[in-house]
Amino acid sequence: MLAIHPNARTTPAVRAEIARSSEPTGELASRFGVSTETIRKWRKRGPAACRDRSSRPHRLPWKASEEERAVVCALRRATGFPLDDLAFVVAHFLPHLDRNNVYRILKAAGLSRRPAAVTPERAAAKFKEYELGFVHMDVKHLPIDARRRSGPAGNRPAQAGR
Repeated sequence: MLAIHPNARTTPAVRAEIARSSEPTGELASRFGVSTETIRKWRKRGPAACRDRSSRPHRLPWKASEEERAVVCALRRATGFPLDDLAFVVAHFLPHLDRNNVYRILKAAGLSRRPAAVTPERAAAKFKEYELGFVHMDVKHLPIDARRRSGPAGNRPAQAGR
């Protein structure tokens, strides 16, 4: 089936008739309800080229060069920052790249999704290797619930009268 632009005032059959016609431009324009520029355009193209042309851009207008895209991807791989943090860092040395540009670069490189976070079970399994006795525990490896309980407020008993 023919793809006709939704806002087109003429069909390919009308365009071909315009291109073959020898009537004056003004008469054709008034008969078909289009401007004289449209009549001249279809006459210039000829009867063989009466279909709509693609309006897709032939080149995508990237704001970032290949080197800048490589820098953004390397930063994401090295830091694992979320999009907003990464865009904030990138804006300091590549100010013409905003958040949307950084997202497009990451999406094109397949880096738009961050890897899944470490589950508490895997972090807790790290401490099962230690024997009983004094164990040096780094807080960043504790599950989030344990961090809340062992915080400064968790070590103090509730004071009466306050």
